[in-house]
Amino acid sequence: MQLRNFKIDNIRFILIYLVVLGHFLELVPGKTASDIYKIIYSFHMPAFLFITGFFAYFNRKKIILTLIYPYIVFQILYQLFDTFVLSNSPQFSVTFGQPYWLLWYLLVTIFCYLLLPLFDSSNPKTRIAFFVISIILSLLVGYDTSIGYYGSLARFFSFLPFFLAGYYLHNISVPQKDYVWFLLPIGAFLFFSCYYLINTPEITNHVLYASYSYRDAGHNPLIKAILLLISFAWICFLFLSIPNKKLPFITLLGQHTFSIFLLHGFIVKLTIQHSLFQYTDALNICLALALSLIIVCITGNPWTSKLFSRLFTGARLKH
Repeated sequence: MQLRNFKIDNIRFILIYLVVLGHFLELVPGKTASDIYKIIYSFHMPAFLFITGFFAYFNRKKIILTLIYPYIVFQILYQLFDTFVLSNSPQFSVTFGQPYWLLWYLLVTIFCYLLLPLFDSSNPKTRIAFFVISIILSLLVGYDTSIGYYGSLARFFSFLPFFLAGYYLHNISVPQKDYVWFLLPIGAFLFFSCYYLINTPEITNHVLYASYSYRDAGHNPLIKAILLLISFAWICFLFLSIPNKKLPFITLLGQHTFSIFLLHGFIVKLTIQHSLFQYTDALNICLALALSLIIVCITGNPWTSKLFSRLFTGARLKH
């Protein structure tokens, strides 16, 4: 009897690979890299929030040991790394209200988990109401010019619909063969959405980061609504197209995305200092693709993940 959802593991591998690749592509000059970057950022973190919600349940001990504890540890580690290795800061200082770079995802997840008792309802109408409210909040937060990066609040409200959608659909079962015919219209929509993303000047990196207001990023609620739709379309496409079976290499690494996410940033930051991408556009992109795969393998194998869990999470404190 299959107890593990291999589909989710396979999707996780794709998403975490795109996370690493996206961070490298940010360093690669040229329009092609920029276009790929935009497409990746239009859905990869919303999809991760969806999967996070898919498996979410309220447990104080789990929240403290597997979310809050790693957030505190890595907030300190990244600040130390930034100060003493990268020499980007004249002196070491740490603040927990504003996450260091990629740690925003952990803080947003913490907020989502802490609010689970509020969202937890078996009433379909209540669930729909919460989801609709989250969509409205996601659109309204763009009018606020004050919150920005602090506490990752802008991102929390922007990505909350994806977490709630995953949480409310965690019991869903997707029969691959019965719904495969949906792939054609969704695929067609995503094809045109890529064209839209690449050729719409208002959609900049700042827009896709979801940390800037409409005024500061130069976009509007209509563009944000379209981006929400594109993200949900990608999530549907992934769940309908990715097989629910063990795939060599992919499924295994997809089971250890937490260590990949938190460790790869150190390598990316070092890459920034060494100006690695100095070749032709094609070679730079190939180098980014290869480096991303190597890093995923190094930081996401079972041995690294086990050591990571013991050193940098509260797993050892559970007993």
